Amino acid sequence: MNQYRGPDPDYLLKEVQKDQIENKRGKLKIFFGYAAGVGKTYSMLREAREVKQLKKDVVIGYIEPHGRKDTMELTKGIESIAPRVINYRGMILKEFDLDKALLRKPDIILVDELAHTNTKGKRNKKRWQDVYELLDAGIDVYTTLNVQHIESLNDVVESITHVTVRETIPDKVFEDADKVEIIDIEPDELLKRFSDGKIYGRDQVRRAFDHFFTKNNLYALREIALRKIADRVNYEVEIDRLSRGQITVVPTSDQIMACISSSPSSARVIRTAARMAEVYHSKWIVLYVKTTQNHENEKDDVKRLNSYFNLTEQLGGEVATIYGDDISDQIIEYAKFRNITKIIIGKNNKKTSRLFHFYAKDVVDKLMDSNSYIDVYVIPNSLYEEKKKRFFTKLSFNFDLSLRDILEAAVIILITTFIALFCEYVGFSESNVFMILILGVIIVYIKTKGYFLGIISSIIGVALFNYLFIEPKHSFQFYDKNYLITFVIMLVVAFIIGNLTNRIQKNASDSNTRERRTQTLYRVSSKLLSAVGNSDVASIGIKYISRLIARTIVCYLSKDGKLSAPFVYNDDNGKSKFSFSDKNENAAAYWSFLKGREAGAGTDTFYGAQGYYIPIKVSGKILGIIGVSCSEGLLEPDQKFIIETITSQMAIALDREILVSQQEASKVAIDRERLRSSLLRSISHDLRSPLAGIKGAVSTILEDGKSITEEVKQNLLKGVYDDTEWLIRLVENLLSMTRFDDGSVKINKNLELVEEVLAEAAQRSSKYFKDHEIKISVPGEMIMAPMDGKLIEQVLINLIDNAAKFSPKKSLIQVKAYGKDNDVFFEVIDDGIGIDDKILPHIFDRFFTNGSKISDSRRGVGLGLAICKSIVEIHGGKIVAFNRKNGGSIFRFNIPGKKVIE
Repeated sequence: MNQYRGPDPDYLLKEVQKDQIENKRGKLKIFFGYAAGVGKTYSMLREAREVKQLKKDVVIGYIEPHGRKDTMELTKGIESIAPRVINYRGMILKEFDLDKALLRKPDIILVDELAHTNTKGKRNKKRWQDVYELLDAGIDVYTTLNVQHIESLNDVVESITHVTVRETIPDKVFEDADKVEIIDIEPDELLKRFSDGKIYGRDQVRRAFDHFFTKNNLYALREIALRKIADRVNYEVEIDRLSRGQITVVPTSDQIMACISSSPSSARVIRTAARMAEVYHSKWIVLYVKTTQNHENEKDDVKRLNSYFNLTEQLGGEVATIYGDDISDQIIEYAKFRNITKIIIGKNNKKTSRLFHFYAKDVVDKLMDSNSYIDVYVIPNSLYEEKKKRFFTKLSFNFDLSLRDILEAAVIILITTFIALFCEYVGFSESNVFMILILGVIIVYIKTKGYFLGIISSIIGVALFNYLFIEPKHSFQFYDKNYLITFVIMLVVAFIIGNLTNRIQKNASDSNTRERRTQTLYRVSSKLLSAVGNSDVASIGIKYISRLIARTIVCYLSKDGKLSAPFVYNDDNGKSKFSFSDKNENAAAYWSFLKGREAGAGTDTFYGAQGYYIPIKVSGKILGIIGVSCSEGLLEPDQKFIIETITSQMAIALDREILVSQQEASKVAIDRERLRSSLLRSISHDLRSPLAGIKGAVSTILEDGKSITEEVKQNLLKGVYDDTEWLIRLVENLLSMTRFDDGSVKINKNLELVEEVLAEAAQRSSKYFKDHEIKISVPGEMIMAPMDGKLIEQVLINLIDNAAKFSPKKSLIQVKAYGKDNDVFFEVIDDGIGIDDKILPHIFDRFFTNGSKISDSRRGVGLGLAICKSIVEIHGGKIVAFNRKNGGSIFRFNIPGKKVIE
């Protein structure tokens, strides 16, 4: 019974993501057909002319002429970008000029033949990659495509037409197109066009009729193209209906897994899985099981496997590699882990005799017997040809011998032989001697690599047993025929035990390798969690990547929309000859940074580069680029997995650093806002009293100036003067503090005579503080110090002002200077009330006041001492305050760099 579960969230998410990027990215329209000559380019040009009449900026990027007059007639009146002329091996070739198109940036651009392979020397290997760059730039693209150029249909077309199509595009390009318009005509009409010479020249028509363009082929290709369009239309309708919630559906939960090996037929298995996943709209995985037999594949096998992994990624699948000797069990266990419902595997054409079929079932039979809930699809191997093979080609011996292994094997056999002879001498039976020789063979398997020395040791052990311990001794003859069975059993037992021992060793080695990688990845994660700063994150990441894959690594971080200076880690202590500073390498890295996609060696973009570049990205943000040297060879899938894993951890760590910096910036902004509010409160409170006093005195003089005595008038004017001076000092302090906050304070250090600085500060202070006695004590010797004289004078004036506020009238304020060690010390000493111990640690904080009223009923804003501290610290000194024993306080600061003039 079907149960309504609501719209599929995957469909809804895809629609939301599509809507989010709709306004940023250009739109792609494909004019789709089943063969050349159906009218794709003609239809594209005709629509372009119609759109141009709607005042759209339409430009022809590249059109394949093919000598079709009707088609080329439609290009008239439409602006065309001149093609790029390339001299390739003596031939003059014309290619689409991507850079000119990006500079021109029209509304719509026409680019013919989407599956075309670019000539070497261009930035991208394929034309569809050029089209993607145009789309990323916000340009709409019209293009053409035939059904045989879709990657997942490549082998189907080949089986129908017996023609191999080399130029293909990934299915994702077709699926991501915003619009696909089918251009369809009857095959009979298409063949008539061929006959009339409207598509190819008459000399090419006969060859076309004999090979690709037969009537049966065209009908089959037409059916495939129409089915492809029907699937696309059905998928779009389904997405639209599900997103509106108009129907009741049960969302599919099928998971597809393709099992591959290094066999040439694996490519067909992968394409079948891709097509099936498209039909079921499900994710799909390609699984490779690495066993001890294929642990060290030949170079051709490794190359094929890498091509299969790249094909999987190109078709949008996921690659997984697991380890184990029982392939069927490993497949079933992994299928359970990933919730796989359908397994696709190639047929094993190796013949097994009926006698041994029960014991030697192939992987397909074991999969069928091992589960009752996973569908298994077997793909026949059309590439298999029955060949006679020599016996030794079926065995996977390792003939990589070293002198050390040979010597070790010889010593082990020699020692066990002497032990066996001794045992025989003391009276042990033949069975004990037999077991000692078997033990020697097993030790050889353990101590040496591969199978070859183990097998030779088994044969030598049997020969020694016959020669030394069987009558007649010292001869390879034997009287008892039962020994023939003994020799065979001894050889088989030694080989089986040794083989199992060698397999266990390799499994242990693989387990150790995986364990080391897991531990290293854990250490990377721990290190990145404790990293401080972007440079620390980059250094940790590239160091561990280099250690795991033994390559030279470079990291560029994003800084103001550009790449920063590189962080490089060499795996060979700087002996690597590879340079990331090459022009081509920089171009590949920068392209990867701009586009957020892989580039360089092993990819289709900047494939001539010697480095592989992958972006460090998180949440759509590109935070940097990781580059890997590929001068030693292309990266293997396991190595790419390690790079991607650590890169993703680096992205998280870098994103965390960005968040921390943003939080710090927010904290600073909050602190500034708090200071601004405190400043406004303080100013509004403290300006009120002097301004009110000034206003009252001036109004009294203006209104009653004639009736008041001269003495009263002078007192009023003196009050106005004092209040004005106080306001001037307040404004100066505010301006100074503002400059310190903005970092715009520049000190002009010169060697200043300390005595002159003291005298100037005392002279200026005496004008303001006439109710106090200011006494200067200068050093007995002439001392000079590097300082900004005006700023130090301001410090002394602020300290004298503070002393005057909290000292009784007519009291003494002492200002003195003296030299000590390499510093000049300044002190301001008063006879006031002193400083409360509770507030002593805070007196140099901004806006801090003790809240007490002073003699003129005004209290300070709390900036004077804070400014003093800032000025002293910017000179490299330190300011302190403490109470005197007999009452009063002392403020002391130092300026480093004393110089005595003799």
